Amino acid sequence: MRLIKFIRKSRPATVNGITCTREELLELRHLARTLSIGGSTRAYSIMAGSTLSKFRGRGMDYAESRIYTPGDDVRNIDWRVTARTGRTHTKVYVEERDRPVIALVDFSPSLYFGTKEAFKSVVAARLAATIAWTAIFNGDRIGGIILSPREKYELRPTAGRKGVLALIQALVKATSQFADQNSSSSLGQLIRHGVRAIRPGSRIFLISDFYHYDAELERNLGRLSRHNDLVFCQVIDPLEMAPPPPGVYSITDGHKNIRLNTRNADVCQRYTNTFRTRQDNLEHLASQLKIPLLKLVSGTDIAGIMRRGLSLKRRVNLHESQ
Repeated sequence: MRLIKFIRKSRPATVNGITCTREELLELRHLARTLSIGGSTRAYSIMAGSTLSKFRGRGMDYAESRIYTPGDDVRNIDWRVTARTGRTHTKVYVEERDRPVIALVDFSPSLYFGTKEAFKSVVAARLAATIAWTAIFNGDRIGGIILSPREKYELRPTAGRKGVLALIQALVKATSQFADQNSSSSLGQLIRHGVRAIRPGSRIFLISDFYHYDAELERNLGRLSRHNDLVFCQVIDPLEMAPPPPGVYSITDGHKNIRLNTRNADVCQRYTNTFRTRQDNLEHLASQLKIPLLKLVSGTDIAGIMRRGLSLKRRVNLHESQ
C-alpha cells in the first residue's frame, strides 16, 4: 500500500520525501549540534535508556596476562596461559575511551510508504543520520548495518566524519531501492545479522516500523540486548494509527487493488484495532526485554522526539504515548 501526499512547494528542491539526498542528510549535522551538550557530561552517556543498569559487556580491551594475585577477579583467569605455564594467570584489561554506536536500520518493503511529509524509509534515514552526527560530536564511533530490498550494507564503527559519511552514502542508496515483488529484506534477517556481527558492549539504535516479528525474532532481540544497550526506534505513518476521513479509497501495492470504505464503522474499528494490537505486542516485547521504545511519527520534529525520548540531560521514561 503506497499513498503519497505531495510535498509543499515551499520545501527545498533537494527534499522530496520519497528518497534522500546526500545534501539533506549532511544538513542534519546542524540539528545534531543542538543535541550535544556542553561540560563533562556527554549526551550519549545516558542514551542507554530509562532503566539504571550496569554496563553491558566489559567495555574493556584485553591488554595482557599476568600472574594471579589474591583479590583478582577469578572470572578473569586466563585458562590457556595458566594451562601452558602451570601458574595461574589473570587477564588485564584497559578501559575503552569510547563505545561504538550502531545504527541498525530496517528498510523492509513496508517502509517505502508515506502519507505525511515523507516515506517512512526517509524518516528512518533522517533519524539514523541525526544519531550518527550526534554520536561523533560526542566523541563516539559510528557504524551501521542497513538491509534494503536489494542490498545489505555493513559499516564498521569509525570515528569522525568518515564514519558518518559512509553511513549517509548507504542510507541514500537504500532509500532509492524501492521494494518489488522479488524483495526479500526483512527485520528478522537484519536482527540475525546483527547478532552475528555486532560487538558486545555497543549502543544499538534499531530503526524499523516493526511490522513483522515472530518468536525467532524475539529470541534474537533478547540475545542482542543481553550484551548491548539497545533502543527500539519505531517509525509510524499517521495513516497507520487511524483510518482516513469517511470515504471510499482505492489502494494499491503496485500489484493488487482494493477499496477501503471508511464510511463503514466496522471497517474503521477493525482498522484501528489492528494497529492497536500491533502496538500492544511491541510495547509488551520492549517492556519484557527492558528495551526503551522511541516512537517517531512522520511529520513530527526529530529533535523534539530525541530530546523528550532520549533525554540528553536526564533520564526519562521512554515508553511515552504519542
